[in-house]
Amino acid sequence: MGTRLASMTGYGSAAATVNGWRVRVECHSVNHRRLNLRIYTPDELRWLRPQISERIKNNICRGSIEVRFDLQPDTSQNRVEFDSIDEDRFAAVASELKRLAMDYRLVAPVSLEAVWEYRCFFDRCTDEVFSEDTADCIMPAFDEALDQLVASRCAEGQGLCRDLRRYCESLLALVDDVQSLREEDEMTHHSRVKARLQQALDEFDVGDIDEGRLAQEIAYYVEKGDISEEIQRTRSHLERLETLLDEPTEAIGKKIDFYLQELIREANTMGSKSQHAELTDRVIEMKSIIEKMREQAANVE
Repeated sequence: MGTRLASMTGYGSAAATVNGWRVRVECHSVNHRRLNLRIYTPDELRWLRPQISERIKNNICRGSIEVRFDLQPDTSQNRVEFDSIDEDRFAAVASELKRLAMDYRLVAPVSLEAVWEYRCFFDRCTDEVFSEDTADCIMPAFDEALDQLVASRCAEGQGLCRDLRRYCESLLALVDDVQSLREEDEMTHHSRVKARLQQALDEFDVGDIDEGRLAQEIAYYVEKGDISEEIQRTRSHLERLETLLDEPTEAIGKKIDFYLQELIREANTMGSKSQHAELTDRVIEMKSIIEKMREQAANVE
């Protein structure tokens, strides 16, 4: 594992030639909460699956990984000999396909590839063709495909990292605005609460009220609208997020998601306490950015 933020989306492919066969390997990966492996090999290569699984686990922590091996005859040579083919059965299959083509007036000629689809009827010893001794020829192709997959995940991860950092900067700017608005509104909020309480007392003809008690009531309502703790925690979460993005020494997707959940919680609390229209607008902007971050972070390993 490297120290760069990686996406869970990627692709890699490679090929090798073994005993007259072309072995093509493709590796795909998409989002998944954990590491989910799906390895598809022909029966001739099923013995490779434990090695493939181990190498993936040594390089990737999260994502749904699909690996496919495809076997095709290598027709790049002018003449290819297949010791595993029973020529009599091969001729019988080819003859039967030609007869069917004529009977049903199929225009296209019967090609080697068409006959090869029925190789299970004329293969004599495929287990010997793809014995475990051929691993040294096949696994380098898989390693190349896996390296490409990891590289593509890292390349996309760098784009995700840039986006998340930009969003963090935007959130910090909004938090600064929220703090400034709160400080500007603190005294007017105090006066507004006092006026509302006095109006309520007058409406119910309560008469004189103890100034100390009035001060306590005002302090209570002002404290209910205080968002200083939410602002401080929001700054702390953003600082931790930036640290993770700067030095991702491990798969950090789950940690990023945790901090984003905390950020949305703090923003919701600030919004519920807000008595200021402009401050509420800033909180709504914050929530919009956090949701965008969550969409991006869903693809982080």
